[in-house]
Amino acid sequence: MPRVVVTGLGLVIANGIGVTNAWNALMNGKDGTAALTSFDTSKYKVHRACEVKNFRIDTVFENETTANTIHKYTYTAAKEALIDSGLSDLAGYNREKFGIAIGTLAGELPPFEHLLRNAPEDKANGFDMGVALTYPPSSITTLLSEDFGFEGPNMVSLNACSSGNHAIAWALDLLYEGKVDVMLVGGGELIPQTEFTHFHNLKALAPEKCQPFDKERKGLIIGEGSGIMVLETLDFASKRNAQIYAELKGYGMSCDGHHMTAPHPEGAGAKVAMSNALSMANMSYKDVDYINAHGTGTPLNDRMETMAIKSIFKERANEIAVSSIKSMIGHTMGAASAIESVVSCLAIKNNAIPPTTHYETPDPECDLDYVPNEGRETEVNCVINNSFAFGGNNVTNIFSRL
Repeated sequence: MPRVVVTGLGLVIANGIGVTNAWNALMNGKDGTAALTSFDTSKYKVHRACEVKNFRIDTVFENETTANTIHKYTYTAAKEALIDSGLSDLAGYNREKFGIAIGTLAGELPPFEHLLRNAPEDKANGFDMGVALTYPPSSITTLLSEDFGFEGPNMVSLNACSSGNHAIAWALDLLYEGKVDVMLVGGGELIPQTEFTHFHNLKALAPEKCQPFDKERKGLIIGEGSGIMVLETLDFASKRNAQIYAELKGYGMSCDGHHMTAPHPEGAGAKVAMSNALSMANMSYKDVDYINAHGTGTPLNDRMETMAIKSIFKERANEIAVSSIKSMIGHTMGAASAIESVVSCLAIKNNAIPPTTHYETPDPECDLDYVPNEGRETEVNCVINNSFAFGGNNVTNIFSRL
């Protein structure tokens, strides 16, 4: 099978737009949490989220809503990734071998919500050109294909919070099989009121801040944004002298088959995902330098993930750095694992690990090295990126230095 490498990265997150701004913010522990502005939360008990701030786009899309959309976030991140990779101009390339895979949880719900909220009794209310352009969810990849001239396979992954890693895994398979030369992959998410209400009513939202692995953790903070990477075969990248951030070595998938919202109490599915990823990558647990954790800040998830890490990494569990950037950018749902995959590649490039912020009180049940509160410069050659979604939909990806 061909080797597959990452040659371009793009980020739009709550504490920074663009890879450089976002990475610096993460390493400095900048929190993107603030009062939620996209809808009225006065009737809720929680009023904070990680919204993208000061977002501007350099393109006007015909008939598209003036509000922020997943398409706009993914377009911005994808454009940065393609420029970064040297593939912003596809002249001379076979566009049918350029594909797209994007993960999301809710799709473009806000345009529907804004219209339906005004007059739900009116049959005609709830449909306009903005809705037409964002329905169904496959519009996200369709529009990106039009934006950048990609004519190969495209797919939207709708698999809860692991959607981005599912999209990356699908792209890796296509590259291994020789069906494509290049894949534009990642995830994008907004903060729909429907989604916010869902987690609010589950009592899964923290009132002020996200504190992964902390004894006093109270839940997650919802976030939004996009993370995009350019994947291509090493042969294709080498022929055009492309820069290389990391090699995507493999993935592992599983399903808990346990509960719609609660993880398996012993982390059974998480263990399988990590073990399968190491097996596909032909690597040992001894090779891993950093675990980019799912780390939601919920009591059940963080305890389960800690148990699973201890099981897989054995005597090394306490030696390996584990951190959750959700402490700074919130849980970006279907985009989360894609954003965290981008950050995993940056950790390898920069030999540095972003912190888990708001870590104040150690939890005896969560007793690993969570890189508390301050970023760390250290040698990073191999990173595991965990994504353990609702319904027990688990995906672990592995990136390593080429």
